Amino acid sequence: MATTLYGALLGLWLVVLSFRVIALRGGPGLGWLKFGYTGEQALTRSIRAQGNLIEYAPMFLILMFIAESGGISSFSLHYYGGTFLLGRLMHGICMGFMEKSVVLRSGGTILTLLPLLGISVLLLLQL
Repeated sequence: MATTLYGALLGLWLVVLSFRVIALRGGPGLGWLKFGYTGEQALTRSIRAQGNLIEYAPMFLILMFIAESGGISSFSLHYYGGTFLLGRLMHGICMGFMEKSVVLRSGGTILTLLPLLGISVLLLLQL
């Protein structure tokens, strides 16, 4: 159930990031997502925020599913899943909606990579 929860939440976040890209490209009906930081560089950063989520989330969710199927505790799954989700939110907000935030970008990167590392090590220890 934890994998389902975090998969659904990450999917919703991907939709938000995708709508932001569409809005910055001039998509009709999504003008309300053109607030704050806009322009060509904002579009490039928003595309990277979307792409970065697409690059990291599938591997994390696969590892999480394997861990959940292998009987890893619910606490561990939610710890890693929640941390990963927070990292992706921080990074996506920084890259997709702001001109710059060292705290959100580096914090988001750390909170993305640590759960990937942690759940990978946990799975290796189960071998």
